[in-house]
Amino acid sequence: QYWKGTDSKALFDQNCSNPEKKEMLQRLGWLDTDTISYVYNSFGFRDEEFDGRVNGIALGCSQTEGIGLPEFYTWPRVLSRLTDTYVWNLGVGASSIDTAFRLLYHWLPKLKPKFVVLCTPMMTRVEVFDSTEPISILPQALTNIKHLQDYYKVWAASEYNAIVLKRKNLLAMQQLCYQADIPFRYLDHILFRGPGQARDLLHHGVNENHEFAQQMYNLL
Repeated sequence: QYWKGTDSKALFDQNCSNPEKKEMLQRLGWLDTDTISYVYNSFGFRDEEFDGRVNGIALGCSQTEGIGLPEFYTWPRVLSRLTDTYVWNLGVGASSIDTAFRLLYHWLPKLKPKFVVLCTPMMTRVEVFDSTEPISILPQALTNIKHLQDYYKVWAASEYNAIVLKRKNLLAMQQLCYQADIPFRYLDHILFRGPGQARDLLHHGVNENHEFAQQMYNLL
């Protein structure tokens, strides 16, 4: 598909109607709408089909999935080239650190990576199970999940809930990797520097993804 999440055709057309934003899109090379495509494997990740190659795992939200960027320029793919090790992109747009833990718990024993890296999502997000389906709750998306609004308002009323959520998930992921005898490294999403220069003009662009990948490589 050629559009995903905030990288929508509607937002693109809206930005193109603004001369200043259209000039920015042109300068960044995003006016050609065939430049970006989103291809997902059978498990719903923006990557090739899983296989037995030597690998690492990258976790995170839309900045890891690479919304608004060609797959080649996402930070997990840049890290693949820096480490000379294929890094599976398990980033899920609009997800929380709960999601990252859940995916790592499931995929770590199956993919058997050499290392795990995480770009921590925004702390204001939380994942809950609505019956059997996991739902990521975001402040800007509460109108879509009205039956969970009261829960989230109580949870978000104190910043300590977000602090503890992040802390316990990081410790849990560290323990999983410790048991597997592999390194676990993480960086916060706020370490992405500069304005949004992906095609949606909201997510970070090519240079910022390269810089983030370099920081992660230095940690490894």
